[in-house]
Amino acid sequence: MIPIRDSIPSRTTPYVTYALIGVCVFVYLLQVFSRNMLMQWALRPALMVHPGVWGKVGLAHVFGPLITSQFLHGDPLHIGLNMLFLWVFGDNVEDRFGHLAYLAFYLLCGVVAALAQSSLTWFPPVPMIGASGAIAGVLGAYFVMFRNAWVKSLVFFIIPMDIPAVIFIGLWFVLQTLNALVTIGPVPAHGGAGVAFGAHAAGFICGALLVGVFSRPKRTPRVRVVRFEVD
Repeated sequence: MIPIRDSIPSRTTPYVTYALIGVCVFVYLLQVFSRNMLMQWALRPALMVHPGVWGKVGLAHVFGPLITSQFLHGDPLHIGLNMLFLWVFGDNVEDRFGHLAYLAFYLLCGVVAALAQSSLTWFPPVPMIGASGAIAGVLGAYFVMFRNAWVKSLVFFIIPMDIPAVIFIGLWFVLQTLNALVTIGPVPAHGGAGVAFGAHAAGFICGALLVGVFSRPKRTPRVRVVRFEVD
């Protein structure tokens, strides 16, 4: 199922969501012309569990990629799907959290997702990239806060259908979790590109749990009180 749009209009302009999409697209274009950027700023989980190399490569190159890797993508399909999901679901979450809190929430979910995936795959030497974990956190928050929403989707890539958000996102989470469970274990050093299902599931759970921390109270319309004098 491919999301096209949701049924809840945002009350504010989602500047951070637009900025995140713009930065990811810009960085991907840079990657096309410089593959070295991919290797330099991708997360290498194996480095995090070998303190002996921290002094050689620098802590910034060991732990900094927990953030920078969120803006790297492997191919057009990878970035295209990620940005589409962020476009559809990010604006409402940003509207509820506020711009700065939403940015902090997004990056935090990405970090938690990367650490979870690294742990589930025994901190492999294979580089890890992608915004999927952070965007999964956005989906988790959306699932909690907008249960009555509907998602206009393409089923089997061609059939337009309106699907309740709880079903659309719920099925997505179940599929990610099941795939994560069957892919737990070490990743071969020569392993090729793979999907970080553990990051998706962990990011979703993190996002759902953090709603109470980051969400602002719902806005209520102001009521103007008018006094009347009766003769």
